Amino acid sequence: MQTINSNWEGNQISFPRFKKYNRRGIIFRQGECSEGFYLLKHGSIKLQKTLPNGSQSILKIITPGEIFGEGEAIEGKIIRNNAFAIALEEDTLVQKLSTINLQESSTGIELIQKLLHYSLQTSHRLERLNWMDAVSRIKLTLAELAQKMGKRYGDETLLKLNLSHEELAMLTDSSRQTVTKTLSTLKKEGIISYSRNRILFRNLETFN
Repeated sequence: MQTINSNWEGNQISFPRFKKYNRRGIIFRQGECSEGFYLLKHGSIKLQKTLPNGSQSILKIITPGEIFGEGEAIEGKIIRNNAFAIALEEDTLVQKLSTINLQESSTGIELIQKLLHYSLQTSHRLERLNWMDAVSRIKLTLAELAQKMGKRYGDETLLKLNLSHEELAMLTDSSRQTVTKTLSTLKKEGIISYSRNRILFRNLETFN
């Protein structure tokens, strides 16, 4: 993972600040003091966490328009980031939300909704671990990402996703071997076609 040398831009205090990242650029690191919340303007970001046993887990894929940056309180009142935020695409553009931004009613409401939604997603992820097998989790996650990030071409949907099979395994709480086998089976059955970071769903409505 690598950072880039971009600087926060903006000549006026009231003007929103933006920062552009290359692919694999780090927006913030797990364990560092939180600097607040961010809004993704362009590109995509993964929130990746190192677990106590040293293994990795991808908590969420952030897409344009979403607010991110929640942390956890430790050492008294210090808030620290609970994951790494890493750009998945070139020219990923992030806006750092200022105190003025957060005081705006629309931004404040969006932030509350985002935190509630994130809590619900975490609950759903735990439920999936309890009652869904790995293949079902992989297929459901791919379908959700395609609905969220994909582009429709008639009945087909193209999903551009800069995640390796190992990273998809982290996101779906499965193994790299299971991800590879699942994608190969779906391709063999003609349900999808894929190469590198592109997955083409023949019909997302019937993908399950």
